[in-house]
Amino acid sequence: MIYLQLSLLALGAILLNYNLMISMLCIVIFLLITWENKNLNARKTIICLIVFLAFFIRGAYEQKNNISHLNNVEDKNLELVISDNLNVNGNYMSGIGSIGDEEVLINYKIKSEEEKRFFKEKFWGGKLYVVANIEDVPSKTNFYSFDYKKYNENRGIFKKVSINEISEVKHLDSLLFKFKTFRNRMTLKIDRELTFDKSGYFQALIFGDKSYLLRDEVSSFKNLGTSHLLAISGLHIGVLISLIYFILLKLKVSVDYIEKIILIIIPLYMLLSGASASVLRAGFIIIFYIIFRRKSIDKLDSLLLTFLILLFYNPLYTFNIGFQLSFFITFSLLMSESYIKTSKNKLHMSLRISIISTLASMPILLYNFYTIVYISVLSNIVLVPIFSIILFPLVLISYIIFLLSVPIFNILCRPLLNFTFSIFDKLQEIFLYVKPLRIGKQSIFIIIVIFIVVLYIMTELNRLKYSKAAIGVFTVAIILIISSYIPREYIEEIKIGKENIYYIRENRNNMIINTSSNMKDFYTDYRKKDREYDIMSEYDSLMNYEGKDRINYLLLTSAKKNKSEYATNLLANNLVNKIIVVDSVTKKLLELKDIAQYKKVDYIVLNNGTEMKFGSTFIFYYDKKVKVKNQDREFEIEVDD
Repeated sequence: MIYLQLSLLALGAILLNYNLMISMLCIVIFLLITWENKNLNARKTIICLIVFLAFFIRGAYEQKNNISHLNNVEDKNLELVISDNLNVNGNYMSGIGSIGDEEVLINYKIKSEEEKRFFKEKFWGGKLYVVANIEDVPSKTNFYSFDYKKYNENRGIFKKVSINEISEVKHLDSLLFKFKTFRNRMTLKIDRELTFDKSGYFQALIFGDKSYLLRDEVSSFKNLGTSHLLAISGLHIGVLISLIYFILLKLKVSVDYIEKIILIIIPLYMLLSGASASVLRAGFIIIFYIIFRRKSIDKLDSLLLTFLILLFYNPLYTFNIGFQLSFFITFSLLMSESYIKTSKNKLHMSLRISIISTLASMPILLYNFYTIVYISVLSNIVLVPIFSIILFPLVLISYIIFLLSVPIFNILCRPLLNFTFSIFDKLQEIFLYVKPLRIGKQSIFIIIVIFIVVLYIMTELNRLKYSKAAIGVFTVAIILIISSYIPREYIEEIKIGKENIYYIRENRNNMIINTSSNMKDFYTDYRKKDREYDIMSEYDSLMNYEGKDRINYLLLTSAKKNKSEYATNLLANNLVNKIIVVDSVTKKLLELKDIAQYKKVDYIVLNNGTEMKFGSTFIFYYDKKVKVKNQDREFEIEVDD
């Protein structure tokens, strides 16, 4: 229990520098646990004070020094060191590099087919001599957008380098750099030589690089609450260790030697797979458990010791979503070990594991993504065993065969992989009929209250007090229902695609004025993009943030494609309740009217000289202008013929 108390103190001390409310919550939980257990003597009290001060100072130091030392400049000669894979999409290249000791985002507009082929197929890292601009990482475009600027600041990146010209590319020969870029070389080899539809899974599951996965594949895992299957973690490392044990025990190798081999392999694999938070957590737990097992350190203490070490090494891990999910879900499962072990059978055990995992992840996912993926309780029971027992080992074995002989891979592995993935995809499609529950952006206070209730639910489940746990679930539902009635009134100008549109929120109703159009890719040469802009993801992000499944009113003031083209897609996807069209453009939007009638969506014509009231917002249409006015804002939109 002392490791848990120290972890709460350490987290509370670091958060004193960033978020006082959550810091106080950690300290209060520490005091409650201490009061309940009464396990602090003089020696342990001194240790607690030292840990608190050490982590507070470490957090303050990180906060003070987590700044950029680069100035914004234009057309500057720079030396960029690249040790991570670059993302090449059409004629646009992006990634992360470093200038001196500071990491920066980089982007570059590729000039030719040869240059694109080089960076996509032959460049795995090195030094670029460039002429470039240094500027701040831009703030998020829309109020609902993912805060990419804050995300990068939390990993120590503050500047963006826009490359104008590359004068020289130099490969670095140091042994350390070759080891750091070995992962890049292997992922490029897969991309170049493994002509297989699901090759992105090889990069993701073996090397921790999810950039090669298709957008729809990533979205499916996210909507099913199974994204953890794509992030190398305890499950994947556990399968790897099981394979090592199985092979070496068959070869009559002793357990002591196997453990020594594992202590060498795990750190190497942690580096090779990208050293993400989930990988570090899983790897260090196994290392500490093997080393200290004979000193009576259990899996929970190994987890918390890993937590303390990683948090002291980098306090900014606190804001890493993967770090939060990885540790809190694992912690919840280990704390629920007796509850899980008393299951009646394997299926019952899987259900309990899935329930605990879903509950533990809910506050974190709700705070960051504004949804509850309740289908994950069932999808994890079915998909996780298939993925961990069949798919992942099959990918590992197939990759080894691929390295030995591509023809043998094509003959033996490809058909088996195609068959297995097709079954897995069909199972995913069944669960995808159930959509995530859109809750909307919640205040930090509500998230803390939900977090406390979730802790209560898990505690009662462990005590087998199901009626009290059900009351906790009901309480969460009541909190979220009440929060949906909190008054919200605002008008926002947002950018979707290349156009600006307007979004109006009036308590539980909303309206969008015009829709923009999807960004077309007309190129047929090297500039043609592999992954096109997905305008639907913008609307999904908006609806998730707002906690809305549909747009109550869609007002169109133009028949031009750049302002109204996507309205048909929104109607086709059942995302609009009522559509309002100004009278001067109705004849040019007859197809839209037909779709609205087919979908049984109200089609309203707004005639010239008409005034419409939407909550506290007034909309006037006169003299080829639509005027929007409320107590805080007033603007006009030109009506196109």
